[in-house]
Amino acid sequence: MWNTSLISYALQRAGVSWDDPMIKHANDYLLSRQHYLYGDWSIHNPTSTPGGWGFSDENTMNPDMDDTTATLRSITNLVSNESVYRQTWDRGIKWTLSMQNDDGGWAAFEKNVDKKIVSLIPIEGAKYLLADPSSADLTGRTLEYFGEFTNMAKQHNAIKKAMNWLIKNQEKDGSWYGRWGICYIYGTWAAVTGLIATGVQPTHGAIQKAVKWLNTIQNQDGGWGESCYSDINQTYTPLGTSTITDTAWALDTLISTSEAPTPEIQAGIKFLLDHSDKKDWTSSNPKGQGMAGGFYIHYHSYRYIFPLLTLSHYQNKYL
Repeated sequence: MWNTSLISYALQRAGVSWDDPMIKHANDYLLSRQHYLYGDWSIHNPTSTPGGWGFSDENTMNPDMDDTTATLRSITNLVSNESVYRQTWDRGIKWTLSMQNDDGGWAAFEKNVDKKIVSLIPIEGAKYLLADPSSADLTGRTLEYFGEFTNMAKQHNAIKKAMNWLIKNQEKDGSWYGRWGICYIYGTWAAVTGLIATGVQPTHGAIQKAVKWLNTIQNQDGGWGESCYSDINQTYTPLGTSTITDTAWALDTLISTSEAPTPEIQAGIKFLLDHSDKKDWTSSNPKGQGMAGGFYIHYHSYRYIFPLLTLSHYQNKYL
């Protein structure tokens, strides 16, 4: 589900029409997998009806926030042009809004499940296995979805609460920690693009701190690269070399904050173009996180999806 929605959306962002047979086939698949069953999420959110999407093909009752907003992005143009799908769209938005935590952020699978005491339980990885707190990546990506793909007012209470949560939870160095990716570059990308999409100005102090941090960690070759040790160390840890995916995330962040290409953006674009077919150990370096120090995910499609999105945003904004 995750791969299908991201690939379909990236292709559409790059100019492939919503009614291209390939895109229509992918979106038909996504539409067929919307959830109609109640799962564990309903224990803490009993008043909402199902409407999300899950990570895997056979998952019919355990939706998550990332797959839901990614799917909604993919079917945006379909819904806009074929109103028969509007009910699907509305159900997805309603479920997404209903899952916002009381603190203003969004988590992956559940609502208001963030008991600090679980981190004290003597089980390795307890805080990752037993809690599902608000995270910067999920909150930022959800904000970006609402800001870019819906007509929701920027002053909507849900948006304001999420903005406040993100600004409050920015790291001292200007970054944000991303729970489901590696790690601080990923979280910063999601947070900044989400804030910008919902009306925060590039001159805002939080945005400026993030931009400064990203510029500071850019490598000499123009790219960016982050180690999986970041999540274990709980601080940004450089990989020692640049990767295509990290560079795309960092670049997309900077592009969202600047009306004209900066030297850092231009250097990053050159890296992407010069290394688009690069295949070495960095190509399979994990960019998805399950449990710090124990479980990581290598998404084979990331090195194509995110550079394509970033280059599309660059072209649409500057060229």
